[in-house]
Amino acid sequence: PYHTRPMADPAAAPPKDGEADAAAEAEKQITITVEHSDMTEDMQEELKEIVRKAFAKHTVYKDLATHIKQVFDAKYPPADNKATSGVYHAIVGSNFAVSVTHETHFACHLKCNNVSVVIFKSKDSPFD
Repeated sequence: PYHTRPMADPAAAPPKDGEADAAAEAEKQITITVEHSDMTEDMQEELKEIVRKAFAKHTVYKDLATHIKQVFDAKYPPADNKATSGVYHAIVGSNFAVSVTHETHFACHLKCNNVSVVIFKSKDSPFD
């Protein structure tokens, strides 16, 4: 079973006419704190916005990680469009340990409403 984050009470959801307003309100209630990063400030701000939108749209951790990875890969593709030049990986959850090798200046660990998000860029090893 996939882990999910708690959702607001559906009985308290606004009518369908206000879905856009509800999504905007949900985004405002999302708190993001950077725990550790070696990304530039601009990349961190863009990552926070991507994470904010992902958390407003998805509840399943797997879906959150997939969304964040896909948007970040599209925004920052490899220069030559080859995986050997580096692609992003995203990990989302509330209880995990991770040890990864990543490119310098392309990793960030943040928390979004007490859910951890780790994103990093890694090249495929030419020795595999």
